[in-house]
Amino acid sequence: MKKTEMLLTIAVCVVLASATVSRAAEPTSSPQKLYADLLATFPEDRQGYGKDGFLLVVDHQPMTYGLVLSAEAVHFQRKPNDETQRRVRKAVRWLMDNRDLDGDGLPGWGLPQPWDAWADGTTNGPNHVYTITTAIVLDGLMDAMEARPLWTENEIKEMRGLVIDVVMRWCRSIWSDGYGGGFFWYSPSRNDEIFGINAPAMFLSGMARLLHDHKQALQPDQFALIQSRADQLARAIVSTVEIRDGQPFWLYAPEPNKLNHHRPNDLLHHFYTLWGIERYRDCGGRVPLPWSREAALRTADRFWTDGKLCDYEYVKDKASGCPPVSARLWSAGMMLAFCAKYGDTAQAEKCLRAIQQDYGPWPQLSCAPKAGVKNVFPRQSSHVLLGLAFHAFPDRNPDAGR
Repeated sequence: MKKTEMLLTIAVCVVLASATVSRAAEPTSSPQKLYADLLATFPEDRQGYGKDGFLLVVDHQPMTYGLVLSAEAVHFQRKPNDETQRRVRKAVRWLMDNRDLDGDGLPGWGLPQPWDAWADGTTNGPNHVYTITTAIVLDGLMDAMEARPLWTENEIKEMRGLVIDVVMRWCRSIWSDGYGGGFFWYSPSRNDEIFGINAPAMFLSGMARLLHDHKQALQPDQFALIQSRADQLARAIVSTVEIRDGQPFWLYAPEPNKLNHHRPNDLLHHFYTLWGIERYRDCGGRVPLPWSREAALRTADRFWTDGKLCDYEYVKDKASGCPPVSARLWSAGMMLAFCAKYGDTAQAEKCLRAIQQDYGPWPQLSCAPKAGVKNVFPRQSSHVLLGLAFHAFPDRNPDAGR
């Protein structure tokens, strides 16, 4: 090799090595930067608007408004800024103004599109109210009320009054006894009088917080009924749990049920269930839970298979040989939210890395791994935003409950 060629080769190698070191030294985006980039995909004046996976409608989704509201309320409490203040107020206003989109004179929130919730041939119409959607909105409103500097006393009274009206509606009219206690139906329709555990459990979160944080605003008969329903629901959740190695798991709908429905909770609905029942624990719930908080957090480990996050716990020696199913985006987001909220930073970071790697490019997250941006749905990615709010802006008070 000629001397000039050798020098050129050495120079190229040095440049390449320098570039490699530079790339290796580049820090990954911080959780705060990831949060800001994802938040920007929810326009400030239409935070719950966009395409949805069910029937591919493009409309306002109350669930998305509720999740963005919760995320931004957490953000405001821990790192307040002007934009976050505006977003919280605008999301609350939209939800308050759209409390009765089905026009029946009763408060609640649902889906703008028709849906056959249990695939039993009974389709609910547009804007039909659902327990899960309403539960997520209630949590958003409860989170907003915790951001006290944002509100006048009259505004707090208005929000709290709506929460009480919604909770009392469910306690009086959308309830059945059973399963060692009782349960809220999947929706106000008698066709949906089924204990789909995740939805009532999420609803329990708002009820428990109402009882704990706003007891003084409740009439004695209201307090007694809400507390009775909360405890009965907690008993039903406990009576239907399966404890595996000290860890809690549930079927999606416990047996017996009128549709002979039998399947386990997927990742999303598993963490919806844990979110609600653990909030009940935080708020001093009177029904003992036969698992620990640590055991609830450890259930996340069972949804990883060969380094991939799956929608169902995969048992490798299962007789059917059923392969693991990749987690949907909102499943990953809800797991991130639960783990981050309750302090499992390592699991939260692992989940966040998987979302970045498999659902990107960030922040245009697809609803399934490597599906591409054509499947971006705000209602799914808003679950990730909620998770990132707890991960990027952790509560510095280790004794914080709700």
